[in-house]
Amino acid sequence: MPKNRDGEMVEIPPKDEEELMLEKLVFGDIEGFHENLRKIDKIYDFEDDEEEEVVEELDPNGSESEDLDNVQDEDLFYIDDGVEGNDENGMDIDEEEEDDDDEDEDEEDEEGFEENAWEDSDDEKLNVSLIASDRLKKLRKNPEDTNISGRSYIIRLRSQFEKIYPRPEWADKFDQEKNKMEGGDSSDDDDDDDDMVIDDNRNESETTTTSVSLSKILANTHQFLISKQLKLISPTKISITRLKDANYKRVSKAAIQALSFHPTHSIILTAGFDKTVRLYQIDGKTNNFITSYYLKNCPIMACQFLPQADKNVVYAAGRRKYMNKINLTTGEVEKISRMYGHEQVQKSFESFRISSSGQYIGMIGNSGWFNLINGVTGQWIKGFKIEGTVVDFDFSQDETFVVVVNTGGDVWEFALSGTLTSKSESKIIRKWQDEGGVGITKVKMGGRKNSRWLAIGSNNGIVNLYDRNEFTGDAQPKPFKTIGNLVTSISSLVFNTDGQLLAIASRAKRDAFKLVHLPTGSVYSNWPTSGTPLGKVTSVTFSPNNEILAVGNEAGKVTLWRLNHY
Repeated sequence: MPKNRDGEMVEIPPKDEEELMLEKLVFGDIEGFHENLRKIDKIYDFEDDEEEEVVEELDPNGSESEDLDNVQDEDLFYIDDGVEGNDENGMDIDEEEEDDDDEDEDEEDEEGFEENAWEDSDDEKLNVSLIASDRLKKLRKNPEDTNISGRSYIIRLRSQFEKIYPRPEWADKFDQEKNKMEGGDSSDDDDDDDDMVIDDNRNESETTTTSVSLSKILANTHQFLISKQLKLISPTKISITRLKDANYKRVSKAAIQALSFHPTHSIILTAGFDKTVRLYQIDGKTNNFITSYYLKNCPIMACQFLPQADKNVVYAAGRRKYMNKINLTTGEVEKISRMYGHEQVQKSFESFRISSSGQYIGMIGNSGWFNLINGVTGQWIKGFKIEGTVVDFDFSQDETFVVVVNTGGDVWEFALSGTLTSKSESKIIRKWQDEGGVGITKVKMGGRKNSRWLAIGSNNGIVNLYDRNEFTGDAQPKPFKTIGNLVTSISSLVFNTDGQLLAIASRAKRDAFKLVHLPTGSVYSNWPTSGTPLGKVTSVTFSPNNEILAVGNEAGKVTLWRLNHY
């Protein structure tokens, strides 16, 4: 008991209601502490890079989504995506009612599966704890899930399995034939395409449909129609129409670092520092989201389809000592790092480019090295050494040589003809100096078949255009056109397939983008205009049939433009 100044014992009166309320406001209480702690956990769950896909599954209105959403097999934790729908005041939830709700949800999910050939009546009596083992926690739909019936356990296991190992194509064909035999409604290819729409509010059973949809698209006979006849485009004015953004249904949360069209199908991929490769089916109107691949601990800096149409393979890499090879048919992701003793000259796979037929993959190494690996196996083939630091390279269309450039503007042309091995001699076809070349950033070749055009960009916005048909012997090449419309560092140089258009861009300034006509080298003045919503352009690509121009920006959006000439 406390004492006063005179040393007398003083009895403290009990706290009244006003004092208790004031004390709670200032210091808080246990109930409020736990409630705020749950809110903090929820915030960190949704901002964590490892769970970025969960954020994407939330619709614009903040409604809840109850799917597990591409959980990595090695991640032994559950995804808390149902908290927002609970009582915000932290009221206790009746466990029996919640268990009944979960069982109802599982029964709804079961409608997407086939009828079991045999059922065990004891499954209903079985009670499975989802918190007894870490591996079972990923089956929970919300934190209050502790025990479920044996029937619900089977349904959730089956759903989780089909996410990791999608149903094979032959099983879908069998089901279709079975439905026809039973008089069920058959759907055409257009109906199948509609099934590929992945809404932000999709449930667990729809995740399986996603993987199946991708296989159906790749098996579809509808492909790019690439004309063999060259149609000359106007050098003074370009006719262009804006289409629906490619990724408006699933906007990236990071800058678009890479864009690539499938060599035959109307599919485009986007990738960036959010570690996610996303695939979209492009039709200019709905642009349905197909699926995504999350590469753990790998912010993506380069990503490209393998040009071999029958392979359906995507390569993706960041500032890591390996490259990711994604098989779209099987869904497998393989890490490639087969440098066989050359790791010291290739410490990162972040800058790579695939040759036109997919035979080679070139990579910028360190200490002046440029390395080649096999486009299919990923095995190291050969390295080329130049003076200075390699900043960029490009393969010729026929894969007979590769152009490598350093920061000082020195250009090497190495022969790739014959059988290349680590012991074969590096044959230099030509070595020359870019005119006024200082601070080189990009090099790109273009042309229908012969890689006639060569563009070199620098950090001051200058782009030199060369006609390789005019190269003679050892004479110093001269550019036939110098483009100075941009004033900041060139970050993108892309020719379209027939070599009549060159897109140049700088990510250092907003709307720094130009289209150049070839062979005149004139810059189109009617597009883009000051009102064209491009933003800071980070990546550019043309479709294989030249009809579509895709432009990615720092805000994570991909605008699509139809080139009406084609």
